[in-house]
Amino acid sequence: MNAAVRALAAAGILVTASCAAPSASRLSPPPDPDQVRARLLEDEASTRTMRGLARLEFTGPQGSGSASQVVVVALPDRARFETLTPLGTTALVATLRAGQLRVHAPLRHEYGVGPATRETLGQLLTVPVPPELLLRLLAGLPPLPLRAGDPRLTVVGDGEAVRVESVDGEYWQRLWTGVDEPGLARGEAGRASELLFVFTFADRQSTNGRNFPFELRVEGPAARSQLRLRYERVQLNLPVDADLFELPPPSDPATRIIELGDARGSARE
Repeated sequence: MNAAVRALAAAGILVTASCAAPSASRLSPPPDPDQVRARLLEDEASTRTMRGLARLEFTGPQGSGSASQVVVVALPDRARFETLTPLGTTALVATLRAGQLRVHAPLRHEYGVGPATRETLGQLLTVPVPPELLLRLLAGLPPLPLRAGDPRLTVVGDGEAVRVESVDGEYWQRLWTGVDEPGLARGEAGRASELLFVFTFADRQSTNGRNFPFELRVEGPAARSQLRLRYERVQLNLPVDADLFELPPPSDPATRIIELGDARGSARE
């Protein structure tokens, strides 16, 4: 990763983390597969937007740290992330919109733009997660959409849990509930024979009619990169102004314009 992009990454938007499945004692009969299927499809149909204030703790090859983060997601493909300093000022803003990633680090006078792909997100996030899969995780949903009439969707008992499997385009996912309730507890997603990441959901709380997971952990292959995201507040399905996902270049002539995804690391003054 070139030095200019590393500087943006260091400003504070890194997304990834540890994903060991927590152990749980058997307190009740295992979840019913039909109940799990109904819950997942209901959450799928009822979730459109998410606003949250979260705390990120991350580790990876480039180091570790933590930051407060304001997250806004409008499914399926728009998001805004604002990283806050300890004083509550903005250290970095990033937006995903129309297949494009834009990043502005005002304190460093740097602005980056490039395609929103797994590769370009990987330069800023600890784990390179495909954009639309990442946004669904942030909204407390499984990485891939679930459709009631999809013959490739399977929901079956798996020991004390329920296992869910599905395919969407080039990607696949395997999901498991906890042993005592029908909400998802962990999962993994990949492409062909490649495992892209694993994740866990925890600390579910009633939020706007959903049993929302307030903790998300994501881990890359071989546990080289990890993230723990802990929401402090969450609001679902509030109207979101489309302008929120616009991030035009700043007018400050001192700002360096960086081409994200450029392997040569060139910058336009």
